[in-house]
Parts: sequence; C-alpha cells; structure tokens
Amino acid sequence: MNVVFTVYFGLAGLVLGSFINLAADRIPRGESLVSPGSHCRSCGRRLNIVDLVPVAGYLVRRGRCATCRTPIGVSAPVIEAVSAAIMLGPILAFGVWPGLVGSLAMVAAWGVAVTMLAARRAAQAQVEETISAG
Repeated sequence: MNVVFTVYFGLAGLVLGSFINLAADRIPRGESLVSPGSHCRSCGRRLNIVDLVPVAGYLVRRGRCATCRTPIGVSAPVIEAVSAAIMLGPILAFGVWPGLVGSLAMVAAWGVAVTMLAARRAAQAQVEETISAG
C-alpha cells in the first residue's frame, strides 16, 4: 500500500480517537459534543492547536494542562493510538477499500465501548458518592 495512504489513514485514526475521548468525557456528564469548545475541566482554559494534536499534544504538554498543570489522564493518548492502530490494521491486511469498511466499523465499535465504559464508571462513582454521603 502507498505510504501516503498509510499516513493519511493513521492520522484519521488519531483524529477519530480524539473525538472518542471527547465523547467519552462529555456524554456521561450530559454535555454537548459541539459546544463549548475543548477546554481544561479544572481551570476552563480553551485548548489551543498544540493541545488538540492527538498524542503529540499530550507529549508536548507532558500530560498536564498548560495553565493550571492539572494532570491529564494517560488514557487520552492511549485511546487515540489504539484508534489509529484499529484504523490501520484492516487497511494494511486487506487493502484500502475493503479494509476501510472494516476499519470504520471497528473504530465505531471501539468508540461505543470506550464511551459506555466511561458512562458506567461515572455512574458507579456517583453511586459510591451517594452511599458515602448517606
């Protein structure tokens, strides 16, 4: 397969992984996926272009908010990298067009699984908080 296609679909997988992170963070809290723009949950700083680059932004900022230095979970770049790997696997194995269908289906399933896990963890934390307050 052409190197350009490999790089393109790898980057597409990273971007989809970034969106999966957004959905897994916002959906359990009942927030919009559209607005407000991406921001630090601790200090509210709007993320800039460096912060929004999948995996590289995390490494540049050393896993912390550039303003308040609050740690960002290591799951963010892992989810992005796994999404890229899931995207590339079928494409490299079966070729661009047959593999793309499988890739998109697998990335979508990965996104649903990650988001459902995040929602379950949020619900569990809420139950535990209610019990401890009780």
